Amino acid sequence: MTHPPTTTRARPHRASAVVVLVRGHGDGLQVYWARRSDAVSFMPGFRAFIGGTVDPDDADLPLEGASGDRALELACAFRETFEEAGVVIGHAHPGERAVLEAERAALLAGTVRFSELAARHGWRFRAGMLHFGGRWITPPFAPVRFDTPYFVARVPDGQEPTVHAGELAEGEWVRPVAALERWQQGYEAFAAPILYTLIGLAHGEEGIARLHEAPAASAAPVQRIELMWGFVLHPMATRPLPPATHTNAYLVGEPEMALVDPGAGEPAELERLFAVIDALQHDRRRLKLVLVTHDHPDHVGGVEAVRARYGVPVAAHAETAKRLRCDFTLADDDWVPLVPGVGDWGLRVLHTPGHHPGHLCFLHPRTGALLTGDHIPGGRGTVIIDPPEGDMTAYLDSLRRLETLPITRLFPAHGGPQGAALARVRQLIAHRLEREAKVLGALGAEPRPVAALVGGAYDDTPKELWRYAERSLLAHLIKLEREGRAVREGEKWRLA
Repeated sequence: MTHPPTTTRARPHRASAVVVLVRGHGDGLQVYWARRSDAVSFMPGFRAFIGGTVDPDDADLPLEGASGDRALELACAFRETFEEAGVVIGHAHPGERAVLEAERAALLAGTVRFSELAARHGWRFRAGMLHFGGRWITPPFAPVRFDTPYFVARVPDGQEPTVHAGELAEGEWVRPVAALERWQQGYEAFAAPILYTLIGLAHGEEGIARLHEAPAASAAPVQRIELMWGFVLHPMATRPLPPATHTNAYLVGEPEMALVDPGAGEPAELERLFAVIDALQHDRRRLKLVLVTHDHPDHVGGVEAVRARYGVPVAAHAETAKRLRCDFTLADDDWVPLVPGVGDWGLRVLHTPGHHPGHLCFLHPRTGALLTGDHIPGGRGTVIIDPPEGDMTAYLDSLRRLETLPITRLFPAHGGPQGAALARVRQLIAHRLEREAKVLGALGAEPRPVAALVGGAYDDTPKELWRYAERSLLAHLIKLEREGRAVREGEKWRLA
């Protein structure tokens, strides 16, 4: 197997490595993939290959044929393959299965290092055991970005990968073409590196030999992030509240597309968005309209430019239309029809006030995918509820409504998309109620201003964010006041 020249360079992102395990040849070629656990914060429920971040101990693994950063990445790949899949790459007979399982358990428990296991069993690793399959950089929508080389490795005879519940929930062998079909039908979701690796594997040995070209191919003529067929994510640099830095615009549907939340109005950001739309038009996907979740600046900055360039109408809730020029308004349970392609692409409109009185989410019933705007951010974060525009009672009611719907995946405006949709909704409800209990705990018989309450109610939040936390704290207090559990005296609050 081949690998690129060894280099040492500065790393702006977190170093990691991914291993694409394969077996068979020709039409019988299969790849091993896993499903990310619902408990992880980044892309839970999405498909992934085996891999992880570089560990300091990786520097201690003896490795022939590489040095510097390349040696660390390769060592990470060998270690992660054993940790996550129980496979020792490059060794047909690494040891008895029962012994290996015990060693793997010890490694996962942190009582032994991989380099120690290699020395104990006489495992020798060489750079040529892995085939380089391209270097990928996580897009800017993610809170943490990774610098990740992909490596292809054949599972040695006599070994079978297995996944232990943890970061990964399950694993299976799949033919690349079958995996792509499942993705196109909406049954699977995964990041661009998975997609382009599967496309390469579908072409057999020739495709494997050219996998190193996949990152460049994914950006030609423009970068295209299609995590699920018909859902193209385009992160735009905006000025949202921290820690977010981008707003995710989405192009949904085929052959007709709806553009949701083109948030940036800067010329360079707009040109990148136009390039994606134009590239999709070459794939016979035509922009039909713009949908706006709400009128905050980081969601509508590019609306007028898109309208002018493509001559398409703009639609939003009536509350948003008070401040944004709209061609028609949308109400709860309205339907946005899009011409069917591989399947139906109609979107159900859900009025989800709380963060904003006119906030809308858009549900794709066929796949259970929900475009959440600011209602549900990616990862573990929460959205600010800022009175008088924000309303905590309405926000919780909106979340409870979503809990009753058949949603499976979330596509937020900030942060990464994810599966485990209902679990995320329930987590947000529980978090808000726990915060409410802390707000009650911070109140006493003597009235105090909001600024004096934030330290007790948000003691788990960095102080530099307390000025934002004060706004959500006020929203909690207003909700408690309505319920007769808190009393306002001027600008101060006390327990009822």
